[in-house]
Amino acid sequence: MNANELADRLEQGHWEGGTREQAATMLRQQQAEYYSLLVNHDKLYAKVIEQQAEIEALKAKTLTDEEIMVLYEEYIETQYASESNVLGFARAILRKAGEK
Repeated sequence: MNANELADRLEQGHWEGGTREQAATMLRQQQAEYYSLLVNHDKLYAKVIEQQAEIEALKAKTLTDEEIMVLYEEYIETQYASESNVLGFARAILRKAGEK
């Protein structure tokens, strides 16, 4: 039985097979459950806000053409030209963008 059903029966002046003590116990249990749900809701909401902030922080930032050229010149000085190094350069760009 939920709180509304209990209230309806109490308004009718009786509660078959129940006592005032049982009704009071049920209402206290309902209040405790409500409070528990409220606390969990607040925790979940805080976690959502935290995750949104993390997502924003992880979004790739854009680099200017000048920043890319400087990074390219630094990278090309230390690496030989090859396909794997092109991927390495791309990863270097993403790392640098992540630092912004």
